[in-house]
Amino acid sequence: MFPIAAALHLNATLAEVERAVEHWLDTVVVPIDQNNWKRVREMMTSAHKRGWDIRFVLWAKGATVKSIPLHRFANHPALAGWLLQDISDPVLIAMVRATTEEGMAWAWQTPLPFTKGTLALQPMEGSWWAWISVKQPETLHQQVTQALLSGTRGICFSRLPDESNPSEKECLKAIAFFAVHLRLWQPFLANLPPEGSHWEWQAGDFIGRVWELGEREWLCLLVAKRTMSRTTIHLPFVVPERIRAYGVQFPALLRLPLQRKGDGTLIHLTESVPLTFLWLTDNKEKVQRAHQHTNELLPKAMQFAVQWALVRKERWEQEKRPLPDLGERWWTMLQQAKRRQLAPAYQTAIQLLSALSALP
Repeated sequence: MFPIAAALHLNATLAEVERAVEHWLDTVVVPIDQNNWKRVREMMTSAHKRGWDIRFVLWAKGATVKSIPLHRFANHPALAGWLLQDISDPVLIAMVRATTEEGMAWAWQTPLPFTKGTLALQPMEGSWWAWISVKQPETLHQQVTQALLSGTRGICFSRLPDESNPSEKECLKAIAFFAVHLRLWQPFLANLPPEGSHWEWQAGDFIGRVWELGEREWLCLLVAKRTMSRTTIHLPFVVPERIRAYGVQFPALLRLPLQRKGDGTLIHLTESVPLTFLWLTDNKEKVQRAHQHTNELLPKAMQFAVQWALVRKERWEQEKRPLPDLGERWWTMLQQAKRRQLAPAYQTAIQLLSALSALP
């Protein structure tokens, strides 16, 4: 499980849950107390009956959880688990955990949620969610990147913006952009090995994190310190014969040149990507599924990239900020999107977002 979530407020409505679904989040974190538990349960039931791909994590604070009829939530099909803030009573935690099919209850004892919360059956096991502060959309990339580098086992955006003004609308489209990218990586992130089976790594212009997924499979998260047209990554281990390297990215899963040299492995990157997941495997069935998964997500990746670029341009114009001279690229992007040229439209949108300082 690797949740891609947004935190809602105490008086959240079904319309907000629907907005989370439309922007490709798979989890909502909903505060719950003795006054709103009936409405929250009705929301959960309505979302499930509508067939929405969304799970609920209920956020209870302190002694208020004792006033909630836990049996009314037991094994609800939309319930993913509970977040328990400032609750350390093991009996109470066990009672809450018993309401869920998989026994998921996460707890923390610090003012900022998730930073030391657990993502495990035992509440002191140290896996954690990253709390992504939603203030300015251009800060989201750095926050998500740092969270992944630090080994987070889930992402939660601190709020779900509405579309009431250009600033809020841009934040919402930026969240959707990252949600789709996290969905691309989710099959890997949800099945990472236990803590301690990875190593941090730094070489040249890259910092990274490497997981050994199996006897003949590795996942490498690489973050570039600067922009470059092409470069070579030197991994500090030798991969066996028939292992292939892939970049898990949009607009397509990319096969990368791989070379064994001495006690290491060289992988040649042919384009600059600020955040790169390298996947080393010889499992053809998994590779085929990854190709299919990428192709299925590409339309939404293109859509949200284009929407973010357009709303950022609109915001800059309203704020009378000087736009860089980008020639006909805006018109080109719109024509590519209109003609459903998914890969070119996505790539042009990324170029525009970079030019407008939304992405590195």
